[in-house]
Amino acid sequence: MSKIMELVGGNTEFIMLSIYAIVITIAVTIAISVVAKRLKFAKYLPGIFLITIGIFVLFSVINDLFNPANVNSIAIFLIGCSSGVISLLVALIFGIIQNGR
Repeated sequence: MSKIMELVGGNTEFIMLSIYAIVITIAVTIAISVVAKRLKFAKYLPGIFLITIGIFVLFSVINDLFNPANVNSIAIFLIGCSSGVISLLVALIFGIIQNGR
């Protein structure tokens, strides 16, 4: 357990960056969902965009994936895809809430 705490404690910048990205993505998804009520697909665009960016970054370093110099690219992939999936889930929840009204 102490080794896990050491690893997490040493990489706080990636954790904070991912939390900021997720919060900003949720805010953008909610704002688009409120502004574009009639356009049902618009609320899904931030999530699709972030997942696309994450996959593009992964494919750009796929040949040299385990090189320590590519840690930032892998972090961008993980943050982009996780923020994109969370954005899609928030958009789905807002879609269910809006259909209930």
